[in-house]
Amino acid sequence: MRRDDYLRDESVKPFVDWLRLRVRGDADLKHSYRMLSPACDWRCNSLWEAHEEYWWGGGNFDANQQQLDRLRCEIRAARQGNDNGRFVCAAGGILKWGGVTRHNLPTLHSLGQDALPTFREAACLLDPSRADTSRLAEVRYMNSGWTKVYALMLDDFPIYDGRVGAAMGYLVRRYCTDKELCGVPRLLRFRWLAGRGRHDRNPSAGSLHFKQLRHAGRRTWAECNVWAAWVLGAVSCEGEFRELPVNRRLRAIEAALFMIGYELPSRAPA
Repeated sequence: MRRDDYLRDESVKPFVDWLRLRVRGDADLKHSYRMLSPACDWRCNSLWEAHEEYWWGGGNFDANQQQLDRLRCEIRAARQGNDNGRFVCAAGGILKWGGVTRHNLPTLHSLGQDALPTFREAACLLDPSRADTSRLAEVRYMNSGWTKVYALMLDDFPIYDGRVGAAMGYLVRRYCTDKELCGVPRLLRFRWLAGRGRHDRNPSAGSLHFKQLRHAGRRTWAECNVWAAWVLGAVSCEGEFRELPVNRRLRAIEAALFMIGYELPSRAPA
C-alpha cells in the first residue's frame, strides 16, 4: 500500500478529517498529568499547546530543535558524500540525544563499513513520498533508536517511539469513541510501547484494543511509522503549525504527541 491509497481508504480518511480539526484548533484536545522529571503538573488544551510545552533532555522544543538541525545536516551530508565514518558519528549523536545508546550504539559500530549502505537502503524504503508497505520487511533495523536516525535522514518522517505510538493510539481511540465504532479499523491500529515507570501508555479501552510494539517485529514498527508519517503529513499545514517553517511542521506535531503520550487518561471509554 502506498500513501495515496492509504489516505483515501474509507477507514483512514474520516480519521484524518477528524484529526485535522484538532490540529487546526477547531476542536479541543485537553490533556494533563503529573510529570516526574521535571516535577510539574503538565497540561495542554490543544496540540499546539502540547508542542509549546515540549520538554526533553533539559530543554524545550527550540533548544532540542537546534540540536536536531545540526545532527540533520551532519547525517545528510554524510549520506550525500557517501562518508561512512561521518554517518556513524552523526547517527551516534542522534542516539545519544534520544537516550537510546545501550544496545543501538554497539550495533551501529558493529556494522562497520556497512552502516551507511544499510541505513541508506532502509531510508529509501521508508521515505513517505514513495514507501510501499508491502516492502517494509526489507528494513533490517527499526526500534525507538533507529526511528530517530531515519527521521533526520528523511523529510516528513516522524520519530515513532513508544510515547508517540501511545498518543497516536489515544487519538484513534477518541475518534472511534466519537464515531461510536465498536472496534479499531485495521489501518489505524497504531502500536505503543510501555515506559520504564508506572505511567499508563496503553491507549486501549473496552473493545478498542491496541497491541504493544514490543511484541511486534521490525516490519510492523516500520509500518506504524510510515502510517504516522502519512497521517501527520496530511494535517501538518493546518492551524498555527502552518506558520512554522515547512521542515518543522511535522516535527512540531510529533513533539506534541510525544508529550501527550507520556501518560494517557483512564482506559474507561469516554
